[in-house]
Amino acid sequence: MAGLTEMIEQMREQRSRTHERLTEVTEDQMLAPATYGERQANARFFFYRLVAHEVEHTVHLAKTLHALGIAQTEAGLILKSLQTARGELEGMLVGLTDEDLDRVPAEGDWPIRRVLKHILEAEESYGKRIEEAVQA
Repeated sequence: MAGLTEMIEQMREQRSRTHERLTEVTEDQMLAPATYGERQANARFFFYRLVAHEVEHTVHLAKTLHALGIAQTEAGLILKSLQTARGELEGMLVGLTDEDLDRVPAEGDWPIRRVLKHILEAEESYGKRIEEAVQA
């Protein structure tokens, strides 16, 4: 049976596979016919079901943790928010091309690549500062 670290890694790998398979779906392909049981549906329906299913079980997990009396620490809650923000950030990058990373939106604005590098550098820097503070 997989431990927590392995389960989280499996979730990340599955999400990566999902993105690889579905990132290039076009607007026209969203209307591709499919079935859901005996019901007629399309690819768009399954995209929305995928999101709804994740939300449903996120709430289910929160209920389960509460029922078990498991509460996150302040650090855990902050890291949860950090993970949520990262998911939002990564979601905004879906479908971009490598060329998009270097386009400058307006004079003086940072291109996407620079913003992403800044985020990575800041996370590393803040993470080190936190480690140093708690080890002192």
